Amino acid sequence: MVGIQRNEVGEEIFMTRMFDLSGLLENGLWGYHELPSLERIVPQVEITPIASIEREGFFASKMVLSTISGTYLEAGSHILQEGKTLDQYPIERFFLPAKILRLPRQRERSRISRHLLEENAPLIVPGDALLIDTGWGVRWNTPGYVLSCPNFDNDALHWIIDQNISLLGVDVPCIESAWSESEEEAKGTMLGELFVHDILLLAPLVGLEKICSDRGELICLPLPLRGTSGAPCRAIFLER
Repeated sequence: MVGIQRNEVGEEIFMTRMFDLSGLLENGLWGYHELPSLERIVPQVEITPIASIEREGFFASKMVLSTISGTYLEAGSHILQEGKTLDQYPIERFFLPAKILRLPRQRERSRISRHLLEENAPLIVPGDALLIDTGWGVRWNTPGYVLSCPNFDNDALHWIIDQNISLLGVDVPCIESAWSESEEEAKGTMLGELFVHDILLLAPLVGLEKICSDRGELICLPLPLRGTSGAPCRAIFLER
């Protein structure tokens, strides 16, 4: 979508292209119930009609989902005992200058290194939202989307934290190989380290490959839920 901005006398001053980076919530959606030990904890998305125009005179549906369904925004209380809940953030925190870090398209189960991030990074300013395009977004809701996605090495995460960003957005559902059965040393604490530094997590994204520029503005508006660590959200990128 393209928006045209005009000055006070109606002259066109610049154009804004808008990209929706959020995946659709629908029945049969991928979910973290696919991960070992979470089958009975995280519900599958279910959207069921409860009224129809023919019967009740209006249309409405019931939704069953979790705060980590679809594209969602996550805060520290997801991992940290004393972490913030999402409603503790002012709305200004959800409007951010953003940079896109584009990687060569990653293979299934590939590991993303610090070096790979460094050699592909745009100029990042403290306070930016950093959106990382691994190419996995085109696999949204396909077989293997969760269990075969690329992961980030610990050194890659430390590099991200060192950039002093406000928000990390990724197009993969799992940033670390926390569920790997073979690499014990890779399991563990990456999410916690992000949240200790008050970095919000926005995941997983779609459509980053459609954006031409590596900079713009991010608007990510989560559902206004009280006392939760996260919420599904609509993430919009404005390319000027």
